[in-house]
Amino acid sequence: MRWIATGALILCLIGMVCCRLGEAHWHWLVWPLAFFEAATVGALADWFAVVALFRHPMGVPIPHTAILPNNKARVAESLATFLEEGFLTEEQLGPRIRKIDFACMISRWLSANVENLGRRAAKFAPALIERIPSEQITILLTQRARHVILTANAAPLLAGGLQALTGNGRDREIFNSVVISFRDLIAENRETIHTKISEEIPISSDLLNAIPFLKNAAGPALDHFRNQIANAVANRTIEKIHTALNEACSNQEHPLWISFQTRLNRLVEDLESSPELSAKIRTMQEALANSPVVDGFSRRAWKELADFLKRDLADADSVILQKISEALLSASRELRENTPLREGTNAFIAGQVLGAALAAKPHIRELVTSTIKAWDAAEMTDKLEATVGTDLQFIRLNGTIVGGLIGLAIHALFVFVLK
Repeated sequence: MRWIATGALILCLIGMVCCRLGEAHWHWLVWPLAFFEAATVGALADWFAVVALFRHPMGVPIPHTAILPNNKARVAESLATFLEEGFLTEEQLGPRIRKIDFACMISRWLSANVENLGRRAAKFAPALIERIPSEQITILLTQRARHVILTANAAPLLAGGLQALTGNGRDREIFNSVVISFRDLIAENRETIHTKISEEIPISSDLLNAIPFLKNAAGPALDHFRNQIANAVANRTIEKIHTALNEACSNQEHPLWISFQTRLNRLVEDLESSPELSAKIRTMQEALANSPVVDGFSRRAWKELADFLKRDLADADSVILQKISEALLSASRELRENTPLREGTNAFIAGQVLGAALAAKPHIRELVTSTIKAWDAAEMTDKLEATVGTDLQFIRLNGTIVGGLIGLAIHALFVFVLK
């Protein structure tokens, strides 16, 4: 376009010279002469105006030329103000940002990156666990455990738990379990029971200590007789206890079961209403909270948890990673299918993005102004001229044509009107 505009100027200059030389022989050339003269003036004037925007015409530092390079700071501030006030506003950004379906974008991203996120978790989680200070975690867990122990209203909780067991029929299971354990305990200690019974029977060879020959002859018989009695009593006692316990397990009307149930109900009532029992339980809570057992439990709990996490994450069939993947897929599905959640997520993110964009206006302004001010004058001129230069060359071409037409119109005015 620059060559076309310049070529039009050269053609006008040539035409003007030719018409001036031939005017004496061909009088009618005065008409194209008027056109070419005015067109030349218009082309030169517009060339000067266009060039003056970007540089000094012909390198001559004429005042008020090279306007853009000499006013970089003002151009930068004006452009930054225009961007800040015309684009970075609630009215311009708000509707556009609120139309973005952020929830759907997040849902698609989660679905596409479930495996990648799982691998990253498996890679970095063990190192992260190693970097967690064990002592601080232990102290934190201990403090939390003590707080829970001390703030828990244990008596009503125990009462509620026992009532739940009673309502679900689990009290019968507990009773049967206790009875069976007691029965097994008796069976396992048969020899001890036999020994204790034998010790209580006042028959032994020691009675014949005063009569040595009788002790030697009848002493073993007395000891054997005592052992037989003790064995019979022990077997009979254990058998009767086993029978009673078995009947208690199967008979809802058995006195042992009724006694157990009565005591259990009384314990529930006392837990709910007895200040003395509540005070005792409170004392037990305080003793437990201040016990070193809590510290040891917290230390072991964290160590076992950390070891479990590292072992599981190293396993190809990690349960934790499976749960993470399931949670991510569930979150992705919820964001996609749960309309209230999707709308709420979009509204929240849009508000955050819009707020961040509006809060960043000073930074964007500073970015624009500092960038433009940092440009080299020639670089800035080249960038701006490359953007609008074609249209400016059209201005030169239009000035040539319009100037020539105006010259014709003025010549016609003098010839036909003012002659």
